[in-house]
Amino acid sequence: MYSAPDDLRLLLAEKELVQLAADGRPGRWADDQTQAVLAEAIDQADSEIDGYISLRVTLPLTFPPRLISNLSAKIAVYNLLRRRASIPDHWRGEYDRCLALLKDIAAGKLPLPDDGADGTDDGDADPGSIAVVTSPPWDGLG
Repeated sequence: MYSAPDDLRLLLAEKELVQLAADGRPGRWADDQTQAVLAEAIDQADSEIDGYISLRVTLPLTFPPRLISNLSAKIAVYNLLRRRASIPDHWRGEYDRCLALLKDIAAGKLPLPDDGADGTDDGDADPGSIAVVTSPPWDGLG
C-alpha cells in the first residue's frame, strides 16, 4: 500500500472516516471492519495510480515517493466519499488535481524519484540528514 489508514486522518477527521467506512453501523477506528474498508479504499486508489505510473516506472514501487503516498491517501479519501450520495466540490477538485498529476507522470512531464531499488533512494531521507544539491564547478568559460 502506498498510504496507510493513519495517513487518511491527516486529510479528514477520524470521526468522519469512521462514518464513511461504517456503512451505517456503529463503528470505531480500530474495528476490523472499519480498517478493512479503509484498506480497500487505499487498494483501489493504489490500483488507479499503478495504471498511470506503470507507463513510466517498474512496479511494484519498493519505496513509493511522497508524491505517490500523498496521491494514494487523497484518492482513497475520495473513494470513501463516493460512498455517499454527493461528494463535496473541494474533494472533486482535489481528485481532478490528482488525476492531472498522474496524467503528467504517465506522459513523462513529471518524473518520479527513483524508488530505491538500486540502493539509491531519492525518497524520504533519514531524520536529521541533510541533502545537498550543487552545480558543477564553474570553469570561468562561457
